[in-house]
Amino acid sequence: MSDSISRIPKIVWLFTPILAVSFVAFLFYLKTVPSGDELDAVKGDAKKVFQTGVQRAKEEAQKEVEKQISKPGYDFYKLLENSDVPVPKAEDSHYQSTPKTDVAKYEYTLQAASFRSSEQADSLKVTLILENLNTAIEEVDVKGTQYFRVMVGPFINRSKMNKAQDILANHRINALVIKKPIAE
Repeated sequence: MSDSISRIPKIVWLFTPILAVSFVAFLFYLKTVPSGDELDAVKGDAKKVFQTGVQRAKEEAQKEVEKQISKPGYDFYKLLENSDVPVPKAEDSHYQSTPKTDVAKYEYTLQAASFRSSEQADSLKVTLILENLNTAIEEVDVKGTQYFRVMVGPFINRSKMNKAQDILANHRINALVIKKPIAE
């Protein structure tokens, strides 16, 4: 038993009674502090401030209600009931729709990618040819730099172009659609 007592440091033996006595003295001090008039005075001031804030809020709400009442109300159905809105005739409009009997006058091409090296362009072209896509490579000079564009198409039918876009999407390629008018 003396081994367990000797394991506790001497500082703990010194500070534990001091801490206990200090706590008891603090409790005794709290018991002797009067709750007194100071607390009541603070409570009274807080109550007055709260009542003034409530009164101010009521006054502002009353002003808002008076503003709402003074605004004129609109009844759009009554306002528009007797008005006449002219509608232009379709023949007078400069917007004309394409007749359904006309044949498609556009050619669509998909730009699958653009590379600086012809080897990369050839590699993609081979991949797309294996997918049964009509593929070509265009050489383009942009500000003195040579680029190789991998083009798919041309398509006159939009549904075939959409099928080609689906195949490209399966290869994670977001193709650029190029629309050109067909020369007749």
